[in-house]
Amino acid sequence: MVRDAAYGRRLLISVDAKSYGSSDDQHQSAIQSGLLTVLNRAADRTGFDRSAWDIQSGGDGELSVLPSGESWMEPRLAGDFAHELRNALRDHNHELQDKYRLRLRVAVHYGVAVPADNGFSGQGVVVVSRLVDSRPAKEALNLVPGADLVLILSERVFNDAVRQRHASLWEADFRRVRVQNKEFDEFAYLHLPGHDIHAVRLPEDGSSAAAPDAGGGNQDAGRVSAEPADRRGATVVTEIHGAVDASHAVFGIVNGRQ
Repeated sequence: MVRDAAYGRRLLISVDAKSYGSSDDQHQSAIQSGLLTVLNRAADRTGFDRSAWDIQSGGDGELSVLPSGESWMEPRLAGDFAHELRNALRDHNHELQDKYRLRLRVAVHYGVAVPADNGFSGQGVVVVSRLVDSRPAKEALNLVPGADLVLILSERVFNDAVRQRHASLWEADFRRVRVQNKEFDEFAYLHLPGHDIHAVRLPEDGSSAAAPDAGGGNQDAGRVSAEPADRRGATVVTEIHGAVDASHAVFGIVNGRQ
């Protein structure tokens, strides 16, 4: 006998806007309006009907549970949707000052979501919520100021949709990270559209402690160069075996002095 007739696995997407809490009232209102605009545009351009989603809004973000009949669209949510969302954000932010740009963290999972008295319950809801609030996702936006979007996929979605080449994004576009948040401790996969996620100096520890949404202290610590990895300076070490006459050689420059 089935104890809960509503039991089922659903596609889940959680979205959160960066620096909402530190914004003034007018900016918070603009963030909420912009959030709906870019999400609706991305959904329209990838064949999703957001009016059919069960959405729990939170001002600076939302948790959406997609209809059970849309499970086949998992690869699209893990690939095309992120691409169109990045395009929508780029257009939205085009004429805005940096401090007013809309920057989002997006998490995608496929798991159990059961209707409850105040929304949805189930481990799937827990997973997607922990992912969007994770330290690696927050740090990726903090450390790459030019990025407007970070996508984090659960291991299940990555393995099924990306690794098996059903999604439009490639396995190499993602970076495996460990997410430790409260009782949660699992691996997930980060993608930073338009940027090399592998070049970001993320902390090895994926715990959520000391991972503020809007960083304090030294804002430049750990940030990556906007220059592609293959164009950055390299360290060259030359090993010489045998005698060398270096009486007129210059081995380096210190503070502009040979």
